[in-house]
Amino acid sequence: MPVSPVWRPEHALAQFTTDLKAASWLTERGSLTQRLREHWGDAAVHQLDEGLATPLPHEAQRLGLPADAPAWIRCVLLVCGGQLRVYARTVIPDWSPHNPWTQVQHLGQQPLGELLFRLPDLQRSAFEWTAEQLWPHTDHWPSPDAPAPLGRRCVFVRESAPLLLTEVFLGLNNTTDTAT
Repeated sequence: MPVSPVWRPEHALAQFTTDLKAASWLTERGSLTQRLREHWGDAAVHQLDEGLATPLPHEAQRLGLPADAPAWIRCVLLVCGGQLRVYARTVIPDWSPHNPWTQVQHLGQQPLGELLFRLPDLQRSAFEWTAEQLWPHTDHWPSPDAPAPLGRRCVFVRESAPLLLTEVFLGLNNTTDTAT
């Protein structure tokens, strides 16, 4: 088993799925939280972990950080329609009171998307994809016998400060059965 997930570039999504409904969820460039709410009517945030910690090696590499550099890390589960739908992991390097992402520290049970998509100065990178389960908190996920969930990540930049957001679609199979 590799130490880190293997990430593929945005154009490689077809390597993971050819299902058009799944692809429409995976490539959503607007607020995923808003789309989840439009479909299920709710999107509850269950906070798993938040605070200063060392990013995973592939996160540090993606952000260009030294391997032991601390970052603000927030891990949550989004529950919609009574089912786990998304595991989200946010990594913000160079944490200080002057970091433009300090609002993340005060989100609590509020989804990150409610903050992100209100910001006028936001830039977003292309998506990257993985289908590996090499994450903290997988003990909260559905059965390990289930197919590997698809994950995406991108970097949001605000005032030259990056925020790496990874979203693993835990309920994607259920999502594609009924989602539009």
